[in-house]
Amino acid sequence: MRTTPMRTLGSITAALLLATVAAACSSGSSGGSGSGSGSIVIKAVLPPNTGPISSTDNAGLKKLTTEYEAAHKNVTVDWLPNNSSSITASNATVETQASGGAAPDMVWEQYGPVTSGALPAGLLQNIKPYLEKPNPYVTGNTSWLSLFSASTIPYMTSPNGDIDIILGSNVETGMFYSKAAFAKAGITSTPATWAQFMTDLGKLKSAGVTPFIFADGGLCNPSWFERLATSSLLANEVSQFDVNHAQVTTGLDIAVGIKKGIISMSNPRYAEVWKLLGQLVKYSASGESGYDACSAPTATTPPLSTQSLLAQGKVGILWGGSWYIPQLSSAGYSTAKFGVFPEPAITTTSTPYGTGTSTVGVIGGPNGNGQWGITSQHADSTMTLAKTKVVMNFLAWLFTPQHLGNWIEINQQGGDIPTEPSAPTLKLPGLKTLVPASKVTTVVDVILDDVLGTAPTNDGLRLVQAYVDGQLSYSAFASQWQSLLTSAAQSWATQNHVDLSKY
Repeated sequence: MRTTPMRTLGSITAALLLATVAAACSSGSSGGSGSGSGSIVIKAVLPPNTGPISSTDNAGLKKLTTEYEAAHKNVTVDWLPNNSSSITASNATVETQASGGAAPDMVWEQYGPVTSGALPAGLLQNIKPYLEKPNPYVTGNTSWLSLFSASTIPYMTSPNGDIDIILGSNVETGMFYSKAAFAKAGITSTPATWAQFMTDLGKLKSAGVTPFIFADGGLCNPSWFERLATSSLLANEVSQFDVNHAQVTTGLDIAVGIKKGIISMSNPRYAEVWKLLGQLVKYSASGESGYDACSAPTATTPPLSTQSLLAQGKVGILWGGSWYIPQLSSAGYSTAKFGVFPEPAITTTSTPYGTGTSTVGVIGGPNGNGQWGITSQHADSTMTLAKTKVVMNFLAWLFTPQHLGNWIEINQQGGDIPTEPSAPTLKLPGLKTLVPASKVTTVVDVILDDVLGTAPTNDGLRLVQAYVDGQLSYSAFASQWQSLLTSAAQSWATQNHVDLSKY
């Protein structure tokens, strides 16, 4: 998640913003098509990397759209291709369009920019008044929000209480293991705690199995570890630097935490994050920098995907994403041969600083298919109150549990998990165990996820690689990591015109 300073659209005045909020709150209903004397065209941006609406990737959305248009003769949905390389690039395009009042009605979004204040204020509408009423296509629901899992709603909610984004599916991470390797090592159940996990790695090693691979050829495994361990070990200290009160910490939060000395190698709780990594990598295979947990299975040059190592019996456990399940299966590695379990909690059995905080869902979250924001009339001159009702009615149609589950399954073929628990999902082993059953603890991102900028992230990855590969001792790593924390926080504050002395 990248963070940029909060900005406002130059054409937006305070009076107009107040009028928009009042209109949204007074409308309050997502029922009805908003039909009037004329036809309505909804311009909606497709999920990224899926091709046009006619492509196989979007077959599920196309089917539901056709059915909706047939039932609402005055409504046409114009699906626009999404060729953006990243959410940052996509939002830059939307901001340019919005400056002329020409943004699409439904824009592809991610919760990071939306809930952190990285988007211009007033670009998206607060859709909470609609979500607090029943979904008109679902019988007996008390509110549309009641259909979502308890862990999803905080990701949709901004610190001020508004909901400016709707989220369709989760992409989660977990530990994928070879059942044959576990049987060889005498492991009869999956570990629930970090201590049990480390014990099982030792059993695998004693049985002659390479236990694990910490794939540091890319940012996935390193950033996942940082997020998991930091969110867990600092769970009792987050309130001291959680300025923005978002589900995932922002650049301001982290800069304040560094300035206060909480996110510091002199804080034993934070230092323990990297000591635990040192314990983990002693069970890891050599050549980690040649692999990346997020590389495509078809990659032929480093960093390579780790999946083949599991399928070929070269490693006992991989740290991967929910998308591994269908990919491994489609590559011929039967689901009968592998299993998956959530990242285990770090308890006091592993370290006196353990909090036992559940880490399920800390790394993943609703980053999958089906993420949209609804633009305001200032960003989209055609977005009247009547049209907003129609757009929300179309979203209500897409987000009935049955519809959501079906089109997510068709579009992503098993890698994503619907955010509505009653939605059908692929019958893949272990998939639902990766989704948190309740609200996720505040997620703490520090260096390795672009929170303080791209340059610190790249520098941080190089330090982690050197530490993991044995080129840096812990003390040398700790010294250089602290310097990186300090310089990154200062640079972020300068770039964003923030006076950290106020905190």
